Amino acid sequence: MPQPPAPEQSPTHQKQVTKNPAPLSQSVLNTLLKLKALQKQTTPPTAHYNPDQGGAPNGGGSNQSTSNSKLSGADRSAIGNHVRPCWTVDAGAPGLSTFSVNLMVTTDATGTVRQAAVAPQDQDKLSDPIFNAYAQRAIEAVMNYQCATLPLPSYMLGQPQTFLFNFTPGS
Repeated sequence: MPQPPAPEQSPTHQKQVTKNPAPLSQSVLNTLLKLKALQKQTTPPTAHYNPDQGGAPNGGGSNQSTSNSKLSGADRSAIGNHVRPCWTVDAGAPGLSTFSVNLMVTTDATGTVRQAAVAPQDQDKLSDPIFNAYAQRAIEAVMNYQCATLPLPSYMLGQPQTFLFNFTPGS
């Protein structure tokens, strides 16, 4: 009598040997693997020198970078909420809802704003007198004596910081 054909392997059949032993296995090899995993380390780890693998000298980065990346979302909100009362806009200005200005703001070691200027990416928009007035109001807001001392986290105090502020109506 002819033999029936051999059954095909299941599509979920595992082709690779597992490194994790079955928990209730009686195999000697699995028992040895479990014991080896439970054995304490007898020698201290050794450190090996890992030389630099090229890349940018001095860690790279940009000389135009700001301290914004060091701030948490809550820190950013606190700073925005602190400056917002000092910022006013001309509600009747045409195109106001489309305006947005970026400022480069530098603080001293105490967190007080000492310098504020329109960021390079927005300099070309200053020829528009309405935008220029909008930008000047943003600068006046961060320089205002009531809002100039920013609520910076303690780890940012003690040295000057530079931040990129974005002023957008309705924010």
